[in-house]
Amino acid sequence: MVAILANSQEETDRSPARAFKIRPPKLSGISTYPSNTTIKFSGLGYFGATIEITVDSGPTVRPPPLADVKDGEWETTATDWPFGNYRLQAIQKVPDRASGWIESEPYYFYIDVGLPDVSEVSYTPEYRPEFSGKGFNDAMVRLVDVPGGTNKVAPDAQVSGERWSSPASEVWGPTLKRKVYIKQFLSEESEEWSPTWVEVEVTIPPLAPGLNEPVDNGLSPNFSGTCWSGATLKLTFNDDGVMHTVIDDDNDGRWAFRRDTPFEPDISHTATLIQTAAEQDSPEIFKVFSVSLPMLKPVITYPGPDDMVGRDVIVRGDNGMAGATMQLHDVQFGRPLGEPKLLTADGEWSIELSGLEFRKYFIHAQQVLNGQSSELSEQRVFNVVLLPPEFVKPQPGGSLPRTSELSGRGIPNGRVTVWLQGQADPLRENIFVNSIGDWKTEVTLPIGSTTVRARQIFIDEEDTERTSEYSSWLTYNVVPAPPFIESPATDEHIGSSVVVSGFGIPGDTVTVRLNDASRTVLASGPVLEDRTWSVTVTLETPGGAHELLAVAQCEGFESADSGRAVVLGTYVPSIDRPAAGRWVDNPVTFEGRGRAGSGRVVSWYNPELDWSAALGVTAGQWQGEATQTLVSGGQWCRFKQTLTSDADGATVSDWVESGRFDVK
Repeated sequence: MVAILANSQEETDRSPARAFKIRPPKLSGISTYPSNTTIKFSGLGYFGATIEITVDSGPTVRPPPLADVKDGEWETTATDWPFGNYRLQAIQKVPDRASGWIESEPYYFYIDVGLPDVSEVSYTPEYRPEFSGKGFNDAMVRLVDVPGGTNKVAPDAQVSGERWSSPASEVWGPTLKRKVYIKQFLSEESEEWSPTWVEVEVTIPPLAPGLNEPVDNGLSPNFSGTCWSGATLKLTFNDDGVMHTVIDDDNDGRWAFRRDTPFEPDISHTATLIQTAAEQDSPEIFKVFSVSLPMLKPVITYPGPDDMVGRDVIVRGDNGMAGATMQLHDVQFGRPLGEPKLLTADGEWSIELSGLEFRKYFIHAQQVLNGQSSELSEQRVFNVVLLPPEFVKPQPGGSLPRTSELSGRGIPNGRVTVWLQGQADPLRENIFVNSIGDWKTEVTLPIGSTTVRARQIFIDEEDTERTSEYSSWLTYNVVPAPPFIESPATDEHIGSSVVVSGFGIPGDTVTVRLNDASRTVLASGPVLEDRTWSVTVTLETPGGAHELLAVAQCEGFESADSGRAVVLGTYVPSIDRPAAGRWVDNPVTFEGRGRAGSGRVVSWYNPELDWSAALGVTAGQWQGEATQTLVSGGQWCRFKQTLTSDADGATVSDWVESGRFDVK
């Protein structure tokens, strides 16, 4: 060292050198971790220092090896130290470059070497959990429900390889924050126990419930499965999102459910299920499913059991399903019968069969929809035979004229014979049935009630002649033919008195009436030998469109109606000029009275010969001149008008005829 004198710039000589050492800092916060055979010491130290731990007091043991500080940290391990209380001293030292050490101040600390607490405790999240952790080799681990309690929640477990495990003594099921307390000990008699009851809080969520395959039950299947006893289940479906709560009411760990609302068929649906127990929801479980329309077992309603039917028959049934294909089967020969039928509606169905063999048939029906087949219908047995022919004309209780056509249906290319009741010989025989099954024949029969029946003969493909049974007796009436009305013509304008005439069958009586609610007879007259008839009728009904009906009667039987549409005019206008007995000059002037409308003056002998133009009726009067020169001498004229506002709805008037007048 050099000194400088005060107030002077002079320096003294250097002092003798003095050496000194700077200690590394004192250690602190040493961590220890005892195990079965070792105690590990660790902490933070001075860079480049060496850590030395010695036993200040306690059992005589070998101290742990020196430890070098690396990256500011150190650790060392003592082995085979017996249980006991130890006072330890720890220093860190660094070389002094003179083959010595510079030591820190000593750090004293205490350790009690005994059984440590169990550590790294875990459990499996199962309904019967298994506990495990780290312990002291050869120690026993005890698990109880309260600290110091005797109720073991799992069997005592021995520590081996510093590990232990023990399953719960019983199934716990879903659990929420259930506490377990754990200690380890060397023996029941020993006082060597770990210091602390280690608390473990156990929470086990419910597992996903069981969800079986849905069982078909129409459009809403049955769902079922397993669950934790007494759990609440929440079941949802993707088509509506409604949460259905399912309760395990019986506490037997089984559940079942069926939704009231049907599912749409033939598409995928998803069921999602969770269960809630111990205030926790389980994981979801899913099930994809679909439903189909339940296949109905068809029912055959016709033919009835052991019915006799023809070669062409319509098999009818019920329980059909729209969109399904219905097929009949010949059970006797194990093959389809007829063509399959695509059904367009639910319920009733029919399949036409044609050209069947003459034999007994055993059939059943089956329908298929979207690849699903129904059950077979009940077997139906019927017989195909040659049936009696049918009558189309006449119908039972109906009527036909004396000369008329009998017609009906039979087997194509067959022959029909018709009998009258009470007669031994056929009325008609060998009536040919055409290729579409129609037959007809003309007969002339007397008036009265008549009863007929028929049967047919057919030669089949094997040249076997078959004869049908007789048809049932059919009774009908033979009546007069409807009379023909010749006059008045169709839609002819008539007055309140008119002659109705025409043609008919001599000996019949013709009655004429109006086609109205009363059907009152207006007149009757015989048909003469020349086949003509004629009656005069007086109509006392409002004008307008009407229909005259003519009916022929004979021996108490009546024909069908013959109708003729007419236009009735009952209003009678007047012809005032020329007045009766007057002499008039050409051109003749006509005047009269009428109702609103118009009319023409015509010749008295030819209504189609007009003597005037159309004459309007104004204020109840009409007038006009003749459009041609009338012949000198006595004349008459006629007048009829149309009506535009008749109160009765009439459209024309009746004819009015003038008195005789003379033309100069």
